[in-house]
Amino acid sequence: MLQRSWDKVASDVDFNLEIDLARFLGLISRKAKVLDFGCGYGRISNELTECGYIDVTGVDPSFAMIERGRKAFPGVPLLHLDGIDLPFGENAFDVVVICAVFTCIPSLDERDRVSAEINRVLKPGGIVHMSEFCSVKSKGFISGLGIPMRYSSPAELRDVFVGFSCLHEEVVGASTMSGDSSSSYRAFVRKPLNKAMHATSA
Repeated sequence: MLQRSWDKVASDVDFNLEIDLARFLGLISRKAKVLDFGCGYGRISNELTECGYIDVTGVDPSFAMIERGRKAFPGVPLLHLDGIDLPFGENAFDVVVICAVFTCIPSLDERDRVSAEINRVLKPGGIVHMSEFCSVKSKGFISGLGIPMRYSSPAELRDVFVGFSCLHEEVVGASTMSGDSSSSYRAFVRKPLNKAMHATSA
């Protein structure tokens, strides 16, 4: 992950890509244990907390982003993630939220590692909600921040969680941080129930 690059711009960026909050509120219990993976400065974590979710944890590899979030949202648990490995046991979360995370991971191999780790900490039957910038054809580019990014096709994003069932997916209009018109792929996918992956007792 490009944490050093994000550390340099942490105080300057204001992320604006939205999750499908209305559908999230209707689908996910307020008591669900939610992981906001790649939370940046905790914008989505705070939004969910304000909506009544009582157990939301944000993680991000940028220490400067986490520090910004802790100051802005002191009541929201935000953890610095050193690398990709999550500091949680298997089947620890009911829901994982991913907002503009894969957009910021141009390496497909690294995406696979991230999705595998998310799969590990998500309970069988748990839900991933993804909101990512997308394009008709996948393309890599250097953003205005000087950071490598990748817009993926909806099909490529759908394939990140192979074997998950799709509860809902759509492509909607979105705006980049610079105000340019773009598109966003939003999906809710469910991890299959697997008897071999039951949570172990602590």
